Amino acid sequence: MYNIRYTELAEADLGELFQLIYADKPMVAIEYIDKFDKFITLLEENPFMGIECKYKKIDKECRILVYKNYLIFYAVKQEEVIILRILNAHHDYGDTL
Repeated sequence: MYNIRYTELAEADLGELFQLIYADKPMVAIEYIDKFDKFITLLEENPFMGIECKYKKIDKECRILVYKNYLIFYAVKQEEVIILRILNAHHDYGDTL
């Protein structure tokens, strides 16, 4: 089983996502983040389930997992899954990574 670790940027992305939803619907925000966390937990046993970044023309050693309207960028290093960024799918993520 792999450990999951968030970078500071990914933690900030998740915090912004929560605040965005919470501003309009506090209970929905809590449920959304809870479901998001459970989805991320799947990477503990299936770290390679996301698509490689190179298939999206991103020149970086990473993988992408899609959760609703969000792209989860992560890297697999030894026994660890490192969540790099969590970005809206409509965001120009090529320049952000």
